[in-house]
Amino acid sequence: MKKNGIACALLVLTLLICAAGTACSSELLRERAKNLYSVQDYRGAFALFERLLGEVPGDGEALDYSAWCLRYLGDWKSAEERFFQALDAPSGALTSWIHVGLGETYLGAGDERKAILSFRKAIESAPEDEELYLRSSKGIAWAAAFLGEREEYEHALSSIREKDGEFAAAVAGDTGAVLEERAALRAGKETSDEPVEPVLVLDTVERHAKLFEEESLEKELDEILSEVLVQDEPTPSADVAETKEKEQEQEPLEIVVLEDVIKGGDAASSGVKEAGPGELQPEARVEPTPAHEASSEKPKDDAAPVPPKPVKKPAEKLPASKPVQSGVLASPPSAVWGVRVGVALDEELARAEGEGIDLDRESAADKYGVLHFAFTPNASPFPSSVRAQAASEFYHIEGYKGSVLKVRGMVKTKPLPKPLEWKKATFDAFVAEFSKEHGKPAILTDQGTSSEVAWLLPERRVLWVFVDAGLDNTCQVQLSYVDRRIQAGHLIGILK
Repeated sequence: MKKNGIACALLVLTLLICAAGTACSSELLRERAKNLYSVQDYRGAFALFERLLGEVPGDGEALDYSAWCLRYLGDWKSAEERFFQALDAPSGALTSWIHVGLGETYLGAGDERKAILSFRKAIESAPEDEELYLRSSKGIAWAAAFLGEREEYEHALSSIREKDGEFAAAVAGDTGAVLEERAALRAGKETSDEPVEPVLVLDTVERHAKLFEEESLEKELDEILSEVLVQDEPTPSADVAETKEKEQEQEPLEIVVLEDVIKGGDAASSGVKEAGPGELQPEARVEPTPAHEASSEKPKDDAAPVPPKPVKKPAEKLPASKPVQSGVLASPPSAVWGVRVGVALDEELARAEGEGIDLDRESAADKYGVLHFAFTPNASPFPSSVRAQAASEFYHIEGYKGSVLKVRGMVKTKPLPKPLEWKKATFDAFVAEFSKEHGKPAILTDQGTSSEVAWLLPERRVLWVFVDAGLDNTCQVQLSYVDRRIQAGHLIGILK
């Protein structure tokens, strides 16, 4: 009995030690994630919060923080889903600020009406929180300005003015021009019979998928789709593969039938379908000549000509179809910020490190199977006007199925006096500058607080620019260079 008691005590002690170790590990992970969030490394922070949620599922604080990370990264749909998960969590998150986060997410996605509802819920849930009240009322004013709804806008400004007159003046100074422009557009739409399309809350991946609706990329997308479908087919056995290889090595023979053999002189009357472009002519059936009809004498002029025997000749070899490249180019592409997009991932990481690029090898795949590696380019690609306002600057290499999918740089600014005005001026400057070099954009969208534009570049790349303004008076600026064929394969893989 005594031995059993000692064994039970040791077991309980072991379990307690393991539980304490797990708790310690989780808290350390939480602290590291919060530190990255505080320095505005939202990609890195999100990855750690995801690991924390793997250890502590349903952790309200981790859900809340990770939702804000997604909001700042511009992944509106994922942010919306994560904020709702945080609302359902038992503890660890402030419900009132979750509604603020949802409001900002809807602003970025261009759904201003949902944004207004979320900001109102935030105020109702914590009316005594002055910071929340001012920020939410500002959100309502922004949403009303983009909707062109003057009455709602004036009511929100009045609410702000009661709390802080200087704050109200700053909001009015930043949104006045927006209100006038949108109110004029709204007046024109009210007289139009055109239906109003519903607002779609989309992630970055879903927004980028719209690029492949471009007619110029239709053929390329079809090729990639075919490649993905082929990869999904079961691998044939060795015997079957060997048989197919031998069949391909044998040179096919084509039966050429002279036109005067066919009654009526055309293929249609013979019941034999004509071969299309690139197809081999099907072999025609030739009836043997009966022995009693055969003759070596030359036929008379009025007699029917004896059809000559079919002639066999080697079939023309069709040109080999060009293999679809799945990530590695035949010749190395030029580097973007010291990194080549579209090449083998492991080789490129090693090459970049060898050429002095500071690179963090630690990475974990996101829900779409994309790996993210933080790196520091030798020189910032952002213009001086952006760098002058930068509070933080981060870069990532993104890998998918063993290839470099994307390089992305992200700047978050310091608080600005007029964030909406700065966001618009910065975005317009990017569009003007890159359009000089790359021509007309393939995609250009303006959703109020966020704007996005893309150009199709040589070496099968896409250049993306994303600019977003937040209620904290900061702005996000993202530059991305993407291999569009790898990205298309990535999108197809998600949609399957």
